[in-house]
Amino acid sequence: MLKNLLKNVQRPELDFSTLKKPRKPNTYLMSPPDYAEYPPKTVSPIFELDMPTLAARFEKVALGEPRVEKLSSRNIGADLQVDYVQCSKLIGYPDTITVRFIDLGEGRSTLAIFSRAHYGYRDFGVNEARVRDWMRKLDHALSVPEKNA
Repeated sequence: MLKNLLKNVQRPELDFSTLKKPRKPNTYLMSPPDYAEYPPKTVSPIFELDMPTLAARFEKVALGEPRVEKLSSRNIGADLQVDYVQCSKLIGYPDTITVRFIDLGEGRSTLAIFSRAHYGYRDFGVNEARVRDWMRKLDHALSVPEKNA
């Protein structure tokens, strides 16, 4: 029951261009330089993949993680923004992970990820660890040819 109550979090639509540094340290931003109103903790890599392929491969990684659900997706110009939620194992605290897949043209793309906790003040590095882990898994997935179904 508590897990269901915790899931009912207000998630206002995120606009990376106006994203300001949160006052609580329970967030993690990875993005291209100057993509938000404060510097990212990690600068996003550029991928030699078109944006739809990057988004599809990333989604396989994200949805392969425990307790992750896709909440929504929407097109923003040539880009795609997707919201995921991952709940903590014991109590079910929800963290929202917003990913913007950015089309750079000429078969290249990048992404911006903002991972944040909704409860508490600190996250003890959980959001940073998640982003780094998902990116490591994405790098691995991209190094292995995708199997045709």
